[in-house]
Formats: sequence, C-alpha cells, structure tokens
Amino acid sequence: MPDSSYETLRYEVEEQIVKITLDRPPANLINLQMTQEYHAALRRADVDPEVRVIVLSGAGAGLSGGVDLKYLENFDSAEMKEYLRLFYVGTMKLVRSLSKPIIAAVHGYAREGACTLAFACDMIIAADDADFGYPGVPNLAAPPGMHVWILQRLIGRMKAAELIFTGKSLGAAQAERMGLITKVVGAGCLMYEVEKISQRMAEMSTLALRRTRDLMYQMEDMNFSDVPEAAVEALSAAFDSEDSKEARKAFIEKRRPVWTGK
Repeated sequence: MPDSSYETLRYEVEEQIVKITLDRPPANLINLQMTQEYHAALRRADVDPEVRVIVLSGAGAGLSGGVDLKYLENFDSAEMKEYLRLFYVGTMKLVRSLSKPIIAAVHGYAREGACTLAFACDMIIAADDADFGYPGVPNLAAPPGMHVWILQRLIGRMKAAELIFTGKSLGAAQAERMGLITKVVGAGCLMYEVEKISQRMAEMSTLALRRTRDLMYQMEDMNFSDVPEAAVEALSAAFDSEDSKEARKAFIEKRRPVWTGK
C-alpha cells in the first residue's frame, strides 16, 4: 500500500523496489512542498534496508509539467535563487550521494524541472509516447538552468542549442537515438520493463552497486590521466569484500551467490 504521509507524491515499496510517484494533479507541477517531499522520500529510501532500487515516475498524463509557474510568478531574483539552490543543488547532491540505483520511468510529458529530476537519475526508461522539453526561454525568458550543462554533455552544443533556444519538445525515439535516454518501450509495458530491470539490479550485491555508482560519478569529470589509477584502486579494493569473494566462489561452483552487503 502507498504511504499516506506525503501530499504531493506516493511512496510504495514492493519486492525491494520503492516507487516514488509524483502525484499533484493535474500536471504534477513542482513546488516547494513537492521538492521537500521528494528529498525526504529519497533519504528514506536510501536508509531502508528493504529497498535496493529506487524508481521515479509520475501519475496521470506525464512525469511532470515542470516547476509551477504560479508558485514562481511573484518571485524576485533572491527568492528564485533560494528555491533553485534547494531544487538544483540540493537535488543533484542528494541523488548523487544515494547508495542505491535510481531509475526514471517517463511517460507522457516531461518539461523543464521534470527533466532535471529525470536526468539526475542513473537511467531513464521512457514510454514511446514520452517527450521532453525545455521551455525556459519562451516561458520564463530565462535559460533552462541545469540543462544548459546536461544537454551539451549528452548531445553536444549544436543539438542542445536547438532545444534550448526554441523550447521545442523532443520525442522519446529521437531522444534515445541521440543518447539522451537509456531505452524506449511501449507505453503499455513501461512499468513492466522498469520493474524487470529493477529486479535484475535488486539481485546484485548492494555493496557492488554502491561502489560502482560512486565510481561512475567520480570518473565523470576526472581527467583521463587519473582514470587508470582510480580503476585499479576501485577494483582491487573490492576484492577484500565478502561479496566479491562470494561472487567468485559462486561463479566457480555454478550457483547463485548469497550477498551480505559486506
């Protein structure tokens, strides 16, 4: 059963997977309360020993229409800076510090701030009816914040400029071709596919997942000259763990490993 302690989202744990579903009808628009509740849900999931994988999704017709413009309507620069430090800085720091993988399951629309939440995740599985848009320039007369960096890193400056300057949306199939998302699946089987990949990860060593996730983000901005030594340290250090010893033993004995997370 979904936890009833949240007002803007649903929190439900089933078979070692927690589903955090944005649920603020009609468009799941993001405001201060949703941001705070999302952060609280992530922290809760991260310390829950029953949770191995986190899934972010949206109720209704899409993930989210982005940040609620009515909430921002009378903001001045100082107020906007305070909120964005919570939404951008706080969200990115929190998601990157998680000890568990997080997947965004996107259907329908994902706009601006919703894209921030999705692209902060480790993977994005999108329904074939999903589309992504960054209407900061036309709707806010302002740059789309984090996406100036995110889009250029993932798809290059030329394609990023087209999406940012025009505010036009990008369909899931094209986003997949451009390397912007992980995978596109039929709308009717989105959650089935997300649960399938989540269950596969849930069967892995939690220690191995945490160490690998940490290494991915560590290496993301690392100079290549530092990469080989970081790889040596990460892989060799893992060999002292009980899970690594068990993985090797189970492989040789042709059986399923029994993880301890140590």
